[in-house]
Amino acid sequence: MFHILHTTEDLDAAIKASHEKPVVFFKHSASCPFSGAAQIEVAHAKHDLDIYGTVVQYTPEIKAAIAERLGVEHASPQAIVVYKGKAEGHYYRSEIKEVTLKKRAAELVS
Repeated sequence: MFHILHTTEDLDAAIKASHEKPVVFFKHSASCPFSGAAQIEVAHAKHDLDIYGTVVQYTPEIKAAIAERLGVEHASPQAIVVYKGKAEGHYYRSEIKEVTLKKRAAELVS
């Protein structure tokens, strides 16, 4: 399922959800061609993973809060696999693949 992060409260809820199962934070740009390709990969993964997304131009405070709370330097597009409140994998540009996200999430719960 795909959830949109609008507020830091949404971010808090997403981090809390990661304590039950791995989730993916997806940050992307509304104007970047790399983001467009990454969005397709993430869209396919949303059927098996909970994705929490934000567009960096529209929510700079969320972009910064994700980097700060998870200790992962900001990039865009970026997908971060989070489990039990910790970043357990992060992917940038062409590294963002449906199979990679699903595989990392499965590794964390096996």
